[in-house]
Amino acid sequence: MDLFLETPQQQAERMLRQQQRLMEMQMQGVSAQPFAQNAAPAAVPAAVSGCESAPENYSVQQDSYAQELAFDKRRARHRRVGQRLRTLAMIALIPLGLAAIFLVSYALTCILNGASPSEVLQHLSALGQRLGDVITTIRASWES
Repeated sequence: MDLFLETPQQQAERMLRQQQRLMEMQMQGVSAQPFAQNAAPAAVPAAVSGCESAPENYSVQQDSYAQELAFDKRRARHRRVGQRLRTLAMIALIPLGLAAIFLVSYALTCILNGASPSEVLQHLSALGQRLGDVITTIRASWES
């Protein structure tokens, strides 16, 4: 996403256009004022056709923009990874939380009905056996 970063060829072409405008203005007799802060040397317009030989002007703005863009990309990637991890955690933790709430409410119901701790454990083990039987039935119907 190089929106505002110029390649050396684009920069040379822009400088060539600015040089042509300056020359046109000088021909008309208007005082020429540079359009850019870092005006290109005279060798740049000749180097437009061969991009490899074009000198690169260092721009602090381009460098800082590139750094900010890289930081923003890293931050966006970390944000997406974090969102995916939160989604996976919710997918795993919500059913486990509901199962824990059910088991706690089942145990508390047994205790409120007057069951001793050993009876609560018996009820919970019977519940586990019933759950195992349901899973076995579902597997058998799935295979047939």
